[in-house]
Amino acid sequence: MQMSENDPITILNSDRPFHHFVAGRYTAKKGWQHQTTTLNDNYELIIGVKGVAYLNVNGTNHELVRGKFMLVPAGASVTGYEKSEVDVEYYWFHFYPKDRVETLARTELLAALDDRDRLSRIINYAILPAEYTIDNFDNILASANEALAISQEINYTDAIMSYSVTKLALQISNDFINSLHRLVKENPKARLIKDWIRANLDYGLGVKDVAAHFDLNYRYLSQLLKTETGFTVENYIIFLKINIAKRLLLESNLPLKVIADRAYFNDEKYFLRLFKKKVGVTPTNYRKNYMKGFLVTGNQPANKNE
Repeated sequence: MQMSENDPITILNSDRPFHHFVAGRYTAKKGWQHQTTTLNDNYELIIGVKGVAYLNVNGTNHELVRGKFMLVPAGASVTGYEKSEVDVEYYWFHFYPKDRVETLARTELLAALDDRDRLSRIINYAILPAEYTIDNFDNILASANEALAISQEINYTDAIMSYSVTKLALQISNDFINSLHRLVKENPKARLIKDWIRANLDYGLGVKDVAAHFDLNYRYLSQLLKTETGFTVENYIIFLKINIAKRLLLESNLPLKVIADRAYFNDEKYFLRLFKKKVGVTPTNYRKNYMKGFLVTGNQPANKNE
């Protein structure tokens, strides 16, 4: 299902953090089908990681695939309408909003993006569609892993996890708004350049290679990309490589040398130094901090109604 102009978008006031209820990473084998369940007064964020989960929410069918986000509203009825054809994996977070929840039409939201006064009224809200394809999936995936890791820690207060799930919702909201904003605001040439860099990322890709492909002065090219993304071409390439490394650290047990290679770093030592500089921790500590025992499988009872 693709989001239409008439699909409501949920906006949740985040002046106070949402109350975290329960969260996990769900995995199931081929042939799994979601059981019928009904949410009470909590909401659920879902992020697809692997395979296809066929979910019907309040009578509407959704195909949850890698990189797809879904928001299940309070009181919703959820059921599986087909068995999975391959193994399935997704993240789920249940939470209770503490303040006002409203809905907007997509057209209203697009209009608000161009109106400073209207935008100021929802600036402190998490703005979440029923579903959309996440633009910066590696970043959201890393944040989801971090939030799940925190949920497994022993803390004296639930507020820590509540702030964490609120932060994740706001990051998803920011990704969604940026994707909408680009539809009407982004320089199409900048978008084309970013897409080409992503598709052609390798060990030796540099500013002059990109400039040569687009027949642009490399200084002009870097300024164009920085205006649109906040990154120069060189830093955008590094940003993409670091995100690949983050994902591999969290989704695999590969040794650092292999991860450096698959993230297009020629030298493992350079990768280790750069990762620590950009992320603030070493790759080993990043993996150790965020890889916790939060898996729920289709063969085990989950701490939710699956």
